[in-house]
Amino acid sequence: MHKILVKMVSKRRLSKSEDKESLIEDASETRKQPLSKKTKKSHIANEVEENDSIFVKLLKISGIILKTGENQNQLAVDQIAFQKKLFQTLRRHPSYPKIIEEFVSGLESYIEDEDSFKNCLLSCERLQDEEASMGASYSKSLIKLLLGIDILQPAIIKTLFEKLPEYFFENKNSDEINIPRLIVSQLKWLDRVVDGKDLTAKIMQLISIAPENLQHDIITSLPEILGDSQHTDVGKELRWISTLSPSNDLLIENTSLTVPILDVLSSLRLDPNFLLKVRQLVMDKLSSIRLEDLPVIIKFILHSITAMDALEVISELREKLDLQHCVLPSRLQASQVKLKSKGRASSSGNQESSDQSCIILLFDVIKSAIRYEKTISEAWIKAIENTASVSEHKVFDLVMLFIIYSTNTQTKKYIERVLRNKIRSGCIQEQLLQSTFSVHYLVLKDMCSSILSLAQSMLHSLDQSIISFGSLLYKYAFKFFDTYCQQEVVGALVTHICSGNEAEVDTALDVLLELVVLNPSAMMMNAVFVKGILDYLDNLSPQQIRKLFYVLSTLAFSKQNEASSHIQMDIQFFPVPFVEKMVLSPLK
Repeated sequence: MHKILVKMVSKRRLSKSEDKESLIEDASETRKQPLSKKTKKSHIANEVEENDSIFVKLLKISGIILKTGENQNQLAVDQIAFQKKLFQTLRRHPSYPKIIEEFVSGLESYIEDEDSFKNCLLSCERLQDEEASMGASYSKSLIKLLLGIDILQPAIIKTLFEKLPEYFFENKNSDEINIPRLIVSQLKWLDRVVDGKDLTAKIMQLISIAPENLQHDIITSLPEILGDSQHTDVGKELRWISTLSPSNDLLIENTSLTVPILDVLSSLRLDPNFLLKVRQLVMDKLSSIRLEDLPVIIKFILHSITAMDALEVISELREKLDLQHCVLPSRLQASQVKLKSKGRASSSGNQESSDQSCIILLFDVIKSAIRYEKTISEAWIKAIENTASVSEHKVFDLVMLFIIYSTNTQTKKYIERVLRNKIRSGCIQEQLLQSTFSVHYLVLKDMCSSILSLAQSMLHSLDQSIISFGSLLYKYAFKFFDTYCQQEVVGALVTHICSGNEAEVDTALDVLLELVVLNPSAMMMNAVFVKGILDYLDNLSPQQIRKLFYVLSTLAFSKQNEASSHIQMDIQFFPVPFVEKMVLSPLK
C-alpha cells in the first residue's frame, strides 16, 4: 500500500515531487534528532507571552492573549469578532500583503516551542461571558481561528504540513496528546477551503510518507476536511486502486488502509465509471476479506450500485457473501449452544461474540442501504425470486426477506407473494427456516413484530403448506427470542384461537401444545394469556377444548413452577366430570 501511494504521488508534476522530497527529508532529519532534544524556551508558568513580534502584537490587538507554559491561550472577545478584527488589521496594514508573511513567520517562530504549539492546537479559554457571545458555545483553538481567515489560511496550512513530520516518530503514551491527530483535526469542518486543489495535493503527499496510523487518521478524515468540489480530485488521487491487476492481492491483504479508503469512497461523490472499476476489483476478492472488514466493504459495494446494474451486483453479492461469511462456521454454532446453555465466557467465546457483532453490523449496513434505496431492495427480492433450485436457497435469502419486509412497508405484499411461491414449490423448507433462526437470531430478534405480522398473514391462508410455515415462524420466534417477544407470540396465538376461524384455531392450539413441551417455564410466564381463552370456550369445538385443557393441565401440574397452583385453582372452578372428559380423552 505504502509503495503504491508513493508511486502514485511520484507521477505528479515536478514541483509537487520536489515538495514531497522536502517533506521526506524533513521527516528523516526529525527522526535522527528526537523531539526531546529540541531547544525549548524557558517560560515562567502562567505568564503572558510578551515579545515584540508582529504576530504577538496583532493577536493581542484582536483579542487573544498568548499564555506561556501549558496554560490555555485566552480569548477576550467573541470568536467571530476576533477573526473580523484580525482580518481588518492585516488587510488595512500599510505593508499588506507583506504583513501576512511577517505574521506567519512570527507564528512559525512561536510554535517552535512544543508547549506553545500545543496551546495553539487546543481550545482557548474564553474570558467573555457566555451570554454575551454571538458565536458557538465551544471555544476553538488559535490555529482553527486563524484557518477561518481567508488571507491567512493557505500559509497556515503550509505551516501545519511542514510541522507534521516532526511528530511522525514520537512514541506517545495513551494518556498523552497525539499532536499529529490534533493537527489533522484543525483542518476538519472549515467553513471555507480557499484552495481545495492545493490542500488535496498536500494531503496526498503527506499520506505517502506518514506512518500507517496517521495515514489511517488522514484518510478517514478526508470527507470532513474537503468540500464537495474536491471529491473528484480525491477520487483521482486514489485511482491507484483501480490500476491493481487481478493477480495483485495487496488491496485485500493490506486492509489496514484499503478499508478506510473504501469507507471514504462511500462518502464521496465520484464518477460512476471509477466506482465500477473499484467495485469489480473488490467483488473479485470478496471471499478473501476478513469478517471484521466486511461492513465497510459491503457499504462501498451498495453505495456504488446503479439502477442499471443493481440486479447483477446483488445476485453476485448474494452468492459470494453467503458462502463465506453470512452462514457462520460450525465451530461458531457449536460455541453458541455452549454459551447459551452454560453461560461460560472464554477466549474462543469472546472471538465468536466479536464475529456476531461484525455480522450484526453488516446487516445494519444492509438495512440502511435498502431503507433509502428502493432499487437495492427490489433487486434483492428479484434475485431471490429468480433462484429456482432448492439447493441454491440460503439462510442469507430468508434473513434478507425478513429484513426487507420489516424495513420497506411498500414491499410487504411482494415479499409475501415470493415466500408463498417458494414454500409451495418446496424451495423453502423447515430445515432452512430453523437454521436461519439458530444462526441469526440476534439479527432477527429486532424484527420480532414484523416476523409475527408475517406469521399472522400466513395463518390466514387456505393453503396448508403456507399455514404450516406461519406456525413455524411462531414456534421459532418463541424458541430463539427474548421474553418480550415470547409474550407477543403467545398473545398472537391467543388472538388466532379467539378469532372463530377453525383452521386458525387448530393451528394456534397445535403451536401452543408444542411450546408448552418445548419450554414450559417460559410458557408459565405467559399462562395468564392462555387462561384468557377460557372466556371463549363457547366458540371452540370439543376437540379444541381438549387441546386447550391439555395445555392448561400441563402448566398447572408442572413441577418446575410454584406458580402453577394459580392455574389449578382456575381449573377447579369447572365441574369435575367436564374436566376429566376434556383432559383424559385422547387427543386426535
